Amino acid sequence: MQKAGPTRMHLLILKTQEESARKGLDLLRSKREALVREFFSAVDTVVASRDLLRRSMEGAMSALGVALGLDGRAAVESATFAAHRDIPIELTEKNIWGVKFPDIQYKSVIRSGDARGYSVAGVSSYANTAARDFERVLDQILKIISVEMRLKKIGDEIKKTTRRINALTEIVLPDLRLQIRAIRFALEEREREETFRMKRFKGKQAVF
Repeated sequence: MQKAGPTRMHLLILKTQEESARKGLDLLRSKREALVREFFSAVDTVVASRDLLRRSMEGAMSALGVALGLDGRAAVESATFAAHRDIPIELTEKNIWGVKFPDIQYKSVIRSGDARGYSVAGVSSYANTAARDFERVLDQILKIISVEMRLKKIGDEIKKTTRRINALTEIVLPDLRLQIRAIRFALEEREREETFRMKRFKGKQAVF
């Protein structure tokens, strides 16, 4: 940063810059606090969702094993082929304290038995249960992806905001305050010299 000359105008400019830097620092700290709260809220959601996903996956795999064992692979694969479908997903943009991140919008993928593309009467309850359980798993996966994308974006922004806070507190503000003190000292020194000269001038006039 270029050092200012010892003038009152430069002092005023530096004081204005210091005030702006302090306000910016307060704003960044508020932003970081809000982002940290949002971050830990998302972490709690991810942890809970992953635990639920693990248990759901275990249940779905168990249901699939039962269906394969009792119905046979051919029957299960036939039901799987009939239940095939595309899942429409829409990405929307959300904003938290200026942090933009994609959010997955989708309708629940869990269907009723008669909406899976096969005849309920022609498919065993075991295969139908496995299909329902895996749809729940997919629903939970989509939810976790959305939250984890938000988590990553917020985490990156917290790091970036922290770097800006450190730059202001460790570099910008100390440098501005140092310059302000130097200019104040120079102005005070100049005033003392001016006062001394005026006294000498008055003293000489008194002699004459």
